[in-house]
Amino acid sequence: MARDGAFRDIDACLAWHPGATGVNNFGGSALDSVVYEFFGKTAHGASAHNGRSALDGSMLTDISANYLREHVPENVRIHSVIRNGGDAPNVVPAYSKIWYFVRGKDRAQVDEVRDRLTACARGAAEATGTEMKWSRITAIYPRLPNSQMCEITRKNVELFGAPRVTAEDKKRAAALGYNEGFDTSISKGSGSQGRGSTDEDSVSWLTPLGRFQVVCYAKGTPGHHRDMAAQAAMPFGERAMLQSAKIFAGTTIDLCQDAELMKRVRSEFRKGTKGFKYDPLVKKSQAVPVDPP
Repeated sequence: MARDGAFRDIDACLAWHPGATGVNNFGGSALDSVVYEFFGKTAHGASAHNGRSALDGSMLTDISANYLREHVPENVRIHSVIRNGGDAPNVVPAYSKIWYFVRGKDRAQVDEVRDRLTACARGAAEATGTEMKWSRITAIYPRLPNSQMCEITRKNVELFGAPRVTAEDKKRAAALGYNEGFDTSISKGSGSQGRGSTDEDSVSWLTPLGRFQVVCYAKGTPGHHRDMAAQAAMPFGERAMLQSAKIFAGTTIDLCQDAELMKRVRSEFRKGTKGFKYDPLVKKSQAVPVDPP
């Protein structure tokens, strides 16, 4: 969307995410989503010496990545999954694909670590007698802070607050094993850069971004867990969505009615992007990254 101009000529943008209720002006980590594909030669497992295993290329890359982790800054995170690894144990795989996320504090740090990871993949291909191709599915910038957007968004978060908690909400959470209730407090600070990543941070370089969080689940619920998904469909999660809609509406009204506020928001944005030229980091010809199972 950013690459194809969806945010062109927008005065400002608002975003939200489930989480501790409040506003963070500093966003998350920069990220590259990178795929390494290996192409080998199939063979019967009983005569594997005749083949060249593409899966070995993926696995050796990941072994190299594990050694690389010792030699990157503390804030860097490297995650991976093998998406394709063959069809049967007695067939040497001719194709394999391993998918990485590389996170860092900014684009320069991510670019450096990704280059080193790609060198690991090249070495794995050399060692296994396979061919390697890599591609970047998408890339994310760290957020450009905007204190004016942060402040007006925070005022509306404080005005509308977190969703109310009922006895039935506590009962439902307890049934899933969460007995500590819900944290409906509001964070007062503007935060610091997080370890996670979000594509909305890239938008902050195209238009002023105001981003907030509203709690949708009980204390202790792990992120990206099925219990979180289950709670999102419960009445407390629905009320959180409605509270978020109120915060969106209230912030939008303030921005539209107060010309001086919008002027300050836009002025801070222009100063922050002075001399910056947005590079979407994916080719114009690249299709939307939808990869069916």
